Amino acid sequence: MRSALSALSVALLLGAGVPGRGQDDPRALMLQARAMQRRTGGDNPEGAAALYRKVIALIPTSSQAQLRLSEAIQESGNIEAAVDPAVKATELDPRSGEAWAHLAFLRYALSQTSPAAQTLAIQTLRRAGRILPGDFEIWLRLAELMEVDRNEEGALQAWLTVARLHPNPVYRGKVLADYALERALELAIHLKNYEARREAALDLYDRAPGDLRHQRILEELARDQVEAGFLAHAEESFTLLAQALPQEPAVWENIAIIQLRTSRYELALASLDKARALRPSPRISFNIGYCLMKVGRFEDAEARWRELLPTVRATLEEPAMPLQIRQFYASCLLLQGRPADLLALMAGWPEATADGDLAGFMAQALIQGRDWKGARDLVRDGIKRFPKQDLFRKAALIPPRTFEEGVLFRNASRKALSQLDLEAMAMLWSDFNRWDRCLQALEEARRAAPVRSVDLMLLEATALESLGQPGKAMEVLREGQRLDPSNTTLENNLGYLMLENDGDLAEAARLIEAALAGDPRNSSTMDSWGWVLYKQGKYPQAEEALRKATVLSPYSPEIHKHLGEVLLKQGRLQEALDEWERALAYVFPERRNLEKQVLDLRTRAARSRRAAADAAAPAEAPAEEEPVDMGPEDEGEDPL
Repeated sequence: MRSALSALSVALLLGAGVPGRGQDDPRALMLQARAMQRRTGGDNPEGAAALYRKVIALIPTSSQAQLRLSEAIQESGNIEAAVDPAVKATELDPRSGEAWAHLAFLRYALSQTSPAAQTLAIQTLRRAGRILPGDFEIWLRLAELMEVDRNEEGALQAWLTVARLHPNPVYRGKVLADYALERALELAIHLKNYEARREAALDLYDRAPGDLRHQRILEELARDQVEAGFLAHAEESFTLLAQALPQEPAVWENIAIIQLRTSRYELALASLDKARALRPSPRISFNIGYCLMKVGRFEDAEARWRELLPTVRATLEEPAMPLQIRQFYASCLLLQGRPADLLALMAGWPEATADGDLAGFMAQALIQGRDWKGARDLVRDGIKRFPKQDLFRKAALIPPRTFEEGVLFRNASRKALSQLDLEAMAMLWSDFNRWDRCLQALEEARRAAPVRSVDLMLLEATALESLGQPGKAMEVLREGQRLDPSNTTLENNLGYLMLENDGDLAEAARLIEAALAGDPRNSSTMDSWGWVLYKQGKYPQAEEALRKATVLSPYSPEIHKHLGEVLLKQGRLQEALDEWERALAYVFPERRNLEKQVLDLRTRAARSRRAAADAAAPAEAPAEEEPVDMGPEDEGEDPL
């Protein structure tokens, strides 16, 4: 509303001492009429209406006069009659938020008794909301009518808009902002609208973090986010809960589990330490030991395994934990170069000769300790008893006589055993992402035995790529291609590396297609094939392949990133954003660039949703210029 004029201006406009200015002066008439309206303290709306009609006769193009006439008629109790001048006010000034809001509320009032007026009321409220996006009452009335119209998606968006304005009036027994969020949450869950549900749940929690119901809503959201693969969002939700419930160990453990799954081990350690301080458990201590190894703190991890080992027993919930502790303990000692300590430790383990992995670690310790006879005996036994364990599987490919006793085969035996140990150590270093040490072990193995296996070449290429040397990685894969041209893993890895480094697209496609034919259920190969199709511009086929890959590996950030790219090319912004949000939970080389893309895409997706909502709403006047928000009106006179 514009402010009243000063006393001096009023006197002048009423004609005091000004010849020719009096009863026919439009401004003076407007001021007299305004004083008669109920909303300005008057009690004669009928008289006000008569004066406004005089102004309209003098200035037919006055939007303000039409608007005030409509208000006066409304105050007189005739809403239907008030509509016509309100419509004229919007026609004369299509950008007037005040005029559109007034017309919208009139039509809303009529819709309460006349269902036929509902559609027009919705259209007008939409138009008013676009001009006055900060008027919560407009969006409230629109939400109500959308509910009556059973337009759940429209009602959801309207309730969310109300909530974003944080209105404090009481509505149906609750603060309006709270009511709007709760209703939006109900609709979002029913419509399976994840983004809206997340917004409503987070905002509800933010308004009252101590409310137990809001905490339950947020916890349910967090668990569903984990199930749907939105791990970064789930971590955010659990972290908010941890702020309200800092003494609840389960919350910290849930945060840690997400951080473990997304390979952020330093953060997981901090969360696990908080959980353990509140309520120690074998599972928490086990995960701490695992994280310590993942970040290269092998001595600290060893202390954890040493502490855990005598206290943990197999249970229905954790039947494999005692054996897993022994396996990690053994690998920890090998990674520290302490084979003698490992052998001494394993002497008291009955499982040492009953489990293939422990037997493999013992064989490595014997080899490193140069107990050649003990190593040969254990390798011969392992080939028979544990044919699938990696060290014994590779040993089975070596001529059997190599591991026989006698001077004749001594040198060949020692050389073969050392080679097995170096290869096993390379694999062990790769398990803990120590690619520099992995590559070092592989180079030693290559010097010891120039004849190379394709499996080792694949591992070497992965190490080189992880260390930022894609050119050398490709050279190694090319060498492997000559040795085993039909190896599906090699075909896929070489083809994908070519795709990522601007290699020949046709050759990359042939390699990856051949790999897929040989191993159709390999998620990595399916991802590569989807990326080939993307590079070829075949977006629907690429989407189909990448969706298959997500089923096979639901927690791969690369697959979700690729699927997001494909969906973006098809103009499906929100779906693309969902996939990228899933990817961002993980640590991967391109994460920083993807974060920037996600920020941009969020803005684009929001604009797209708004444009779609506007397109779905019938226009008030097809030829009319699109209104814009002009902001608050300046102080001063009512324009005529």
